[in-house]
Amino acid sequence: MAFDGLVVRCIANELTGLLQGGRVDKIYMPDSEAVVIGVRSLGKNYKLYLSCNPSLPRMHLTNENRENPAVPPNFCMLLRKHLTGGHIVYIKQPDIERVIEIGIENRTEMGDTVVKRLIIEIMGRHSNIILVHQDGKIADCVRHVDASVSSLRLVLPGLMYESPPPQDKLSPFNVTRDIIEQTLFSCPDERKVDKFILEKFAGFSPAVAREIVYRGCGTVDIVYMSVTRAEVIAMAEIIEKLFCSVAENRFSPVIILGENRKPIDFSAIPLTQYNDLQRISSLSEYLDQFYINKEIRERMAARSGDMHKAVSNMLERYRRKSVLQRQSIDESEKMDELKLYADLITANIYRIKKGDKRISAANFYDENMQEVEIPLEGELTPAENAQRYYYKYNKLKNTAIAAKIQLKHSLQDIEYLESVQTAIENCDNLKELAEIKAELAAEGYIRLKAQKGKPKKEAAASQPSKFISSDGFTILVGKNNKQNDYLTLKLAKGHDIWFHTKNIPGSHTVIITDKKEAPAATIEQAAMLAAYHSKARASQNIAVDYTKISNVKKPSGAKPGMVIYVDYKTAYVTPDENKVKEMIM
Repeated sequence: MAFDGLVVRCIANELTGLLQGGRVDKIYMPDSEAVVIGVRSLGKNYKLYLSCNPSLPRMHLTNENRENPAVPPNFCMLLRKHLTGGHIVYIKQPDIERVIEIGIENRTEMGDTVVKRLIIEIMGRHSNIILVHQDGKIADCVRHVDASVSSLRLVLPGLMYESPPPQDKLSPFNVTRDIIEQTLFSCPDERKVDKFILEKFAGFSPAVAREIVYRGCGTVDIVYMSVTRAEVIAMAEIIEKLFCSVAENRFSPVIILGENRKPIDFSAIPLTQYNDLQRISSLSEYLDQFYINKEIRERMAARSGDMHKAVSNMLERYRRKSVLQRQSIDESEKMDELKLYADLITANIYRIKKGDKRISAANFYDENMQEVEIPLEGELTPAENAQRYYYKYNKLKNTAIAAKIQLKHSLQDIEYLESVQTAIENCDNLKELAEIKAELAAEGYIRLKAQKGKPKKEAAASQPSKFISSDGFTILVGKNNKQNDYLTLKLAKGHDIWFHTKNIPGSHTVIITDKKEAPAATIEQAAMLAAYHSKARASQNIAVDYTKISNVKKPSGAKPGMVIYVDYKTAYVTPDENKVKEMIM
């Protein structure tokens, strides 16, 4: 959901009730595109967060303690100079634009009372935070816009502030029911109605435009030629009521819930086109957590994508190496023939003269004494021909020995990296990703950048995921190799039951039995969890081995997450995401 005109007005209205009359105490800039203003109002301390980040521009209250740079940016110092100690006299939205203006009254060095304007423009890549003097001149802004960036509007210190160019759309504050109807009736026949509403009426996002069509026509995907006159009139009434609510600052903010009831979007009005909505009392207060989670998801996607690509590249390299190593081993199968040639030449050396191109000799290793044709190099003596074959034999023999050792290591690397790849896909947070990255560095697969300054305090290790079976047994699932080792080798007891997909990278899964007999249903559910948290998640009838923890051992020198086990049984299960969700603690 974009920060549309309705959301901006809802936020401005909420902030007016909380912050108007409040005193500006502190100002920080945690990054070059965000400002945090501490406000003391109505006996409480608030933190107002403003961001002109092109991908996530916004303004709302925050409870997050963001890390600030050691040296404040120049714009931060300017804001402190002009606004600290001032009082907020108004927070408003010009018309229905995606702009919020905060009027802050303060005294100059001469003791004169002035009102400075702090303006945040929430307009995608054109977003900005601007401080404007009382005379209308720009004191400074986060993003300078000169003639090389825009020929329509300059935003530079010393210039008069001009509002963003108005859109040629109907505003809630200057439109009547007749105009709304006339506008809707002018829609071209082949035009999608929601696109037309978005084009003609100010303050609406695509989701709100679709909502108007959905309420009026019962669908969101319809062209004008398919709409009845009654439906057009119904949509005009919906828009009129919505505009009236906006003008009177009456909003009903909601969260849109997706899979597993996780918030995926928000709106200043109920969007009945979605099945699962949750009403909230304050959109501003909610947005703080929404955007923190959104930023985490985006960072997760970016970092996990980069790490997944790096691991995939390493896997491809080891797979290519293993192919070459197998080829070397296959070629070594000829070495016994080369030794036979050398032995037969040596045994028949009295029959061979320099210059002979071949010799036929009886194979005394064969009970039938079958004749063997042996190619010779004519320019070499018989002894030199024998030595030539012995040299080739020894070379292939040594190559085969080395190739078998190297192939063993390559297969171990492939098995390990496939487990890391699965762990990356199972990650839920940045801490787990950081652990995987540290693990790869510790195993020598990647290098970490050297830290500057004081080393950061090591974060507490992430913990395995917890589930509860239908019989009340706790089931733990490790989601990376560090968690797997901790769960299997330290946390679990010898009588607990351990699960892992057969010959498939995946998570260690353990039923905590407390010395009780685990019922068949719990065994099946634990096996399903192991299959769900494996590379074979999308498959059916996955083989999952299980045994007591006392039968699981880690070989000396084995890589993280690598174990061996004996005396096991095998269950065949098909992962079911809904059943997994039911077991989450």
